[in-house]
Amino acid sequence: MSNRSYPRVFIAACVLVAAAASVYVGVLVYDILLKPVLEVLPPFAIAFVFAFLMNPIVDWLEQRALSRGWAVAAVGLAFVIAFLLVGFLLVPQIVDQATQLARNLPSYARSSAEWIDRTLAGRKPLLESLHLPSDAGQLAKHFSKQLESAAASSLAFLANLLAGAVSKLLWIIVIPLSTLWLLKDYKYITAKALHLSPERYRQSLETLGNIVSGVFGRYIRGMAAVAVVYSVVSCIWLTAVRLDYALIIGSLSGPLYFLPYLGALVTILAVAVAAVASSHSAAYVFAVVAAMAVQNFIVFDLVITPRIVGRSVGLHPVLMLLALALGAKFFGVVGMILAVPLLAAAQAALGQYYPRLLENPLNSGHQSDESK
Repeated sequence: MSNRSYPRVFIAACVLVAAAASVYVGVLVYDILLKPVLEVLPPFAIAFVFAFLMNPIVDWLEQRALSRGWAVAAVGLAFVIAFLLVGFLLVPQIVDQATQLARNLPSYARSSAEWIDRTLAGRKPLLESLHLPSDAGQLAKHFSKQLESAAASSLAFLANLLAGAVSKLLWIIVIPLSTLWLLKDYKYITAKALHLSPERYRQSLETLGNIVSGVFGRYIRGMAAVAVVYSVVSCIWLTAVRLDYALIIGSLSGPLYFLPYLGALVTILAVAVAAVASSHSAAYVFAVVAAMAVQNFIVFDLVITPRIVGRSVGLHPVLMLLALALGAKFFGVVGMILAVPLLAAAQAALGQYYPRLLENPLNSGHQSDESK
């Protein structure tokens, strides 16, 4: 018998047909199976994160002679009470301030234009020599397209946010119930996942999991505590200096602190806009903006956050910025929040197998022997 040799063109055509068929089947599987699963999965993923973050509290209660079920019930009841207290005490005031903001927007727009005119009046010759707008009308005309685009984007964002909130009302039930059940069976679930892995890798996977969960959990829990303190402090002093909409800005400043650098800039900008729109003097605007900058970059970044979260997550600032950019690109705001702790956890895990990654070469103790 003689071996039949097929032409290369025929073989290439078969490979292309097989590849196209694989892609087509993959698209069908994604549309029919994976896409619905991915759409349903987010609330359960959020519940697992909540269970992961609250599990140390449950473990602590277990060590004080409480059963797992009673410990979970105590933690769940505490969070429900805290949520209701915040809802009854803070939410009505925030809604009232938001209503006032909507009602006063036209007058704030006029007062902001007047403030801009007063600020630019003393610099009119310089601005005209540079061919730059010298009053609010020229400024609005000069940036009319950008303002229209920003307004349209803002309205579209709010519409999508409201539509998304309505479509996710079921999450209010799914997330708490799933969190409680995951907390109750957390040890079983983690042990089961480890048991399903190959036996020769279990020890390494357990060590790796402890390192990753330790870094990630400490960072998220610490930052959550810092965010609460940040919001409380902001609400108190912004209300004390009688800044309009202090509760709205203060309540949002804490969650924004989760976003390194960017969150602080957004908060400071919001404080500045609120101060300007309320027709305060330039000295008042400068004072509240400077105070918010000091609170963020000195009081919290250098004093409070290192004490609660730890001195550092072990990442260079440039790597943190890169992580934020990549997280925002692929997963939006959630990606920005999780990018830094995930990268820190990955670095800690790699350091377990390559210790030099975590060493500082300038402090390694190696000195040149000049006597030789």
